[in-house]
Amino acid sequence: MSKPFITYTAQVEKLKNEKNLVITDDDFAVESLQNISYYALIGGYKHPFIDIHTRKYINEACFEDIVALYEFDEELRGIFFKYLCRVERKMRSSISYHFCKKHGERQEEYLNSNNYGNIPKNKNGITKLIKMLDMMANKNKDHEYLVYQRNKYHNIPLWVIMNTLTFGQISKMFEFLPQNMQGAICQDFGNVKKNEMIKYT
Repeated sequence: MSKPFITYTAQVEKLKNEKNLVITDDDFAVESLQNISYYALIGGYKHPFIDIHTRKYINEACFEDIVALYEFDEELRGIFFKYLCRVERKMRSSISYHFCKKHGERQEEYLNSNNYGNIPKNKNGITKLIKMLDMMANKNKDHEYLVYQRNKYHNIPLWVIMNTLTFGQISKMFEFLPQNMQGAICQDFGNVKKNEMIKYT
C-alpha cells in the first residue's frame, strides 16, 4: 500500500509518538523537514539510530542527531566534489597536453585509432570513443565554442573538445591511450600508477 500524505506537523508527531524519536524543538523539526524532506532526511539517515527489528529509535536518539549526520554527509560530499572537480580539470589538461605534444592540434589525430593503445581488448572501446569524438568535432551544435571553431578554423583541437567530455569519457580516453602517454600523465599526478589512475577515474 502507498503511504498517505501527512503534514509536517503530523510527521513530527509520528516520529515522537510512534517511533520514539526525541524531538525537543518541534519548530526546528518542521523547518528541517520543509528544507530537506522526510524521505531524504529520515529515510536516508535513520539507520544508525534505529532498531531494525522494531523500526523504532533507540538509545534516546534525537532529531538533532539525524540532522547533524545529514549535514556532515552533505559537507563531506561537498569536499569530495570540490577535489573531484580539480582532478577532472587536471586530467583534461594533462591528456590534451601530452596527446597534442606528440600528435599536434589537428582533429584528425584524435580521430585516428592508430594514435591509441591498439591492443585487441581496446578495439571496440576505441571505436566507440572515436565515434563520439567525431560527433563532437563535426556535428555537435550544443556548444557555441565548438561551432565557432568548426566554422572559423575547420578544426577543433583536442584541448577544446576535452571541455565537452564527461569524467567517464575522459577516463575511457585515458584507458585507451598508449602506455608511454599514460605514464607521462600519471607523472603529472605525482607518479600515480596507471592501474590506480584508471581505478580513481
